[in-house]
Amino acid sequence: MIRLAYHEAFFAYFLLWGLLIAVLWLREERRMRRNRWRLTTRQLFHCDRCHHTFVPKETVSLCRCPRCNAICIRRRSGDLE
Repeated sequence: MIRLAYHEAFFAYFLLWGLLIAVLWLREERRMRRNRWRLTTRQLFHCDRCHHTFVPKETVSLCRCPRCNAICIRRRSGDLE
């Protein structure tokens, strides 16, 4: 049988938990970096009817609001600024 003192067992227990948390944190950072949004004010739409702000799937200047289905037009400057 393996002889193990209490302080050694607790150290191994906390070391394993620390490694698990570090691996999960690195995995989450890599996932977030891969799925990071690239937004500019030119891609952002603001519905005048329901005041919903959204990003369309395609880069267009005219689209429909996903909430109220109204037609939204992307303005050249000063839309949300």
